[in-house]
Amino acid sequence: MCEPVFNCGSPSLADRPCSLPMPDSLDTIFNTIYQADLVYESGCWQRCGDAHCCSFQRHKAKFRMMASTPFQELPLLPGEYAWLQRQGLAAQFGDHEHRVVEFPVAGRVLRAESLVSRRGGCACDHATRTTVCRLYPLLPRFAPDGRLLGVEPLGIYEEMEAIGGLAPACQLTALPFSQWTPFLAITAALASSPLLLLHLEAYRLTKRHVAGRIAARLRAKQAANPQTAMDREPFATFEAGFLRRNLIDADALRAELAGLVTAFEAVHGQDFGTPPLAPAEPAVSVP
Repeated sequence: MCEPVFNCGSPSLADRPCSLPMPDSLDTIFNTIYQADLVYESGCWQRCGDAHCCSFQRHKAKFRMMASTPFQELPLLPGEYAWLQRQGLAAQFGDHEHRVVEFPVAGRVLRAESLVSRRGGCACDHATRTTVCRLYPLLPRFAPDGRLLGVEPLGIYEEMEAIGGLAPACQLTALPFSQWTPFLAITAALASSPLLLLHLEAYRLTKRHVAGRIAARLRAKQAANPQTAMDREPFATFEAGFLRRNLIDADALRAELAGLVTAFEAVHGQDFGTPPLAPAEPAVSVP
C-alpha cells in the first residue's frame, strides 16, 4: 500500500527512522476528517445548476482534446488512499486508478497521489467523500508550524476563471458560521501532521506556479493580439501546456519546493516525515 507521499530520502538519514507521523496517527487523522461533515450550503449543487464540482464539465467542455472521456481526478493526501482501502471505501470510486508521481526535491522525494475515477456523476459518495471534496471550494493555507493563515481557491480551474475574468462556476463564496466547527476539525487534524501540511503547501505552490505561467503566456498573447478571447484562452493555454508537457518549469518549481522543505525543516528538524514503509505501489487500474 502506498502510505507515504513524502519520504525522508536523505542519505544522511538512511539509517535513522523518521519521526512524524506513524501510520496509526494518519488513521486517527483521517478518522477525524471523514467524521467532519463540512457542508457550506445544503443542496449547493442546485445553485451552480449542474453539480459543477462533481465533474467540472462546463470547464472541461472548453478543451479541444483533453477530457473527451468523462473522468474526475482528485488530489489525495499522503496515506489517504491506503486508509480508504483499509476502511473498505475504495470500491465507491468504481473503475478507478490510483496515481503516484514522484518529484525529487532537496534530497527528498515528494510523492503526489491522486485518484482518477471514471464513475459517472460524482466520483465519490457524499458521506465518504475525500478530504479535498470536503474542503472544496476552499484550500486552507498553513504556516509550517501548523498555524492556519487563511484560505484561497482550491483548484486550478478556479485560478483559470480568475485569469480569464470569468464568473465563478461554484456559487459558494463564504464559510457559514454554522460550518466553522467541522471546518476547524478538519484543519486542526491536518495541522497535527507536518507531513500533511507539507503535502498541502506543495500542492498550493504547484497550483500557483501553473497559474502564474498561464497568466504570463496570456499577457504575452494579449500584447501581440488585443482581441484575444479571454473566456477560452486560459483553458486553451492550459491544454496546450499539458499536452506539450511544459505547464511546469521543473527547475523553478523545484527551487520553490526546496524553499518550502527548508522552511519545514527549520521548524520540525531534518528527520520529520514518515516512518520506513514499503515503497509505493505502481499505479493500478481497478475495474
